[in-house]
Amino acid sequence: MKEVALDYAWTNPYIVFDDFFEPEEFETIKSGFGDIDRNFNPRMGFLVLKCAFDLSGLCVYNTSRCAEEEIRPINAKFATMLLNVLAELAPYKLEQARYIDWGFQTTPKSLGQSIHPDIPEKLLSTVVYCKPEENLGTFLFSSRAGDDRFEVPWKPNRALIFSKAEDTWHSYSCNATEQRCALVLNVMSKVDPMEPG
Repeated sequence: MKEVALDYAWTNPYIVFDDFFEPEEFETIKSGFGDIDRNFNPRMGFLVLKCAFDLSGLCVYNTSRCAEEEIRPINAKFATMLLNVLAELAPYKLEQARYIDWGFQTTPKSLGQSIHPDIPEKLLSTVVYCKPEENLGTFLFSSRAGDDRFEVPWKPNRALIFSKAEDTWHSYSCNATEQRCALVLNVMSKVDPMEPG
């Protein structure tokens, strides 16, 4: 894992890492995504398969394509790292941390998410680009209106990490060629079991 310096001053501190997962871990992560087939309802927008662990390492639920036993050791390793990053970026939020939430998010071709700041329960947001080799990254903005747009370029196994604030405006889109698979790995104050949607 190596930190990457990008020339963009966002509204809040953020960190970008390349080679976030070890190669074997990354292969496991890539197997956790679902495919969007022609029967997929495009009005739903995205296919999200989820897995969550409490801070003791207990799996709360798992709807991903990865077996719990495959994710557990990776979660154990990264839970500590993510909590350390949260302590660095927003130490006052650390005592609220309860869960590590894994969202295996598949975005259909040509769709995306509008500009948003994240929900309050997300204490630390990590987006790891997974597949394909080329797609669109995450876009950062200085306002909800879309000012000062900056793309954190897509590169497999690249991670963007930030702590949610009222002005952490961001969005993402998928290109018109292939669906976009990104792992959304969050430190949460609470999670509720949910079905993929």
